[in-house]
Amino acid sequence: MNSVLNLVLSHQPPAAVAKMLGYWSERVAKESILLAYGGSKKEFDSIPHQQKVFVDDPGLRTSDHQREFQSYTAVFQAGAKFLQTRPEFRYIHFAEFDHLPLVRDLNERQIERLTTEEADVLGFHLHRVDDTNNSHFLYHVAHDAFASHWFQISHRPEPEVVLSMFGTGSFWTREAFCAVAATEEPFPIYLELYLPTLAHHLGFRVRDFTEQNRFVRITKDETESIEQARAEGAWTLHPVKRLWID
Repeated sequence: MNSVLNLVLSHQPPAAVAKMLGYWSERVAKESILLAYGGSKKEFDSIPHQQKVFVDDPGLRTSDHQREFQSYTAVFQAGAKFLQTRPEFRYIHFAEFDHLPLVRDLNERQIERLTTEEADVLGFHLHRVDDTNNSHFLYHVAHDAFASHWFQISHRPEPEVVLSMFGTGSFWTREAFCAVAATEEPFPIYLELYLPTLAHHLGFRVRDFTEQNRFVRITKDETESIEQARAEGAWTLHPVKRLWID
């Protein structure tokens, strides 16, 4: 049994979701895939995949994700609830629908990297942003409650630390994932700051995917670059948006 739960977030139409799940099932065990769906309830009900959860949360369904402080807390909470009766899953791989797995031993590589790094969380483009001109940080630090919140909950000697990582994909130990899921957001905080910063201040070790970062971008669609990226050593690729659409 695969010890990794692959939590995949999508809002695409059912036909596109079916193609996506078919692709994923060739690279990880089908029973390890949990679909978190952010589309309509009607479309959710028509998706035949057995392991699925409907995420009906306005914090997920933002239009301007950065300025509206998009949240994945409800997605993580749905995943944590699913895990309650499934002790076999010791790790969680979270991925958005357009963050494509490229290798058939992806989960094994993720576990090995997590172990080597002695980490609890692996993320892409992880860096510290407090006291920088990072736009997300500046937007939040203008509000006094943002900084004071970390001082109130931190288990760390430097409660002022704020981290940032891409939100499209990450890899977690079960303990870290469930601890973050169990923590209620005090007020809207953009997920790319909230998730790594919260994990850090709860005492978990957050580390970067290093050489894999160059295959995870926010620029042009990479659908035409799949084979090239795989040949260059990519484990995953983002963004790949057209693969599921006819």
